[in-house]
Amino acid sequence: MADESRLDKAFCRSIEEAISKKKNIPFQEAENAFNDYLKSLENTWEWHDYVRHGQHFGLDWAQLQERHLDKLRLLPDTEKILRFAKEKDYKNILATNAVRKVIILRLEYTGLTPHFDSIIASDDVQALKSEGKHFRHGLKILNGSAPLSFSIGNNPVQDIIPAKRLHLKTILCEFGQNLTHYHSPHILGNYSETATPDYRIRNLTEVKNLI
Repeated sequence: MADESRLDKAFCRSIEEAISKKKNIPFQEAENAFNDYLKSLENTWEWHDYVRHGQHFGLDWAQLQERHLDKLRLLPDTEKILRFAKEKDYKNILATNAVRKVIILRLEYTGLTPHFDSIIASDDVQALKSEGKHFRHGLKILNGSAPLSFSIGNNPVQDIIPAKRLHLKTILCEFGQNLTHYHSPHILGNYSETATPDYRIRNLTEVKNLI
């Protein structure tokens, strides 16, 4: 849906610079401190929680996010596909490993908020998408039928495998591995995991032929 890589990279860099300034320590020391902190959170939903990161280091996370929102880019035809799905009487749910305050800030900047019927963030369900709680929660709050619902995403572990366990139809985007900046490499392995989606697409426009 969006290329967040430049935004996330700049945000993490700003955190490190702010730590360096706040603690009056060399940048390399601040960078190491932030990376060590993130490493302690690997494989948990809190790793994605920029609000928590700011609070941990006594920094204004929102100010740092807002400084770099101009680096956020929507993928081609994102709005068209969201409108198309609504016209087909689907409910659009944004399920994300980001936390609610961060994703709301980003959605408002892009103007996409009105296109979603519900947003399910990691702090709403206290879990990563890979655990399946996002999908179960989405089906419950919108009274959805799993076989008539779709999970669309580019991450086999987060978007495809847990959705298939719950019998949703799945669409794997064969693009986008580089659309998010991971400040530690532990998630990169998700993209090499084997998954068997119902469909594969090379651009968002192809969704129109599947739903």
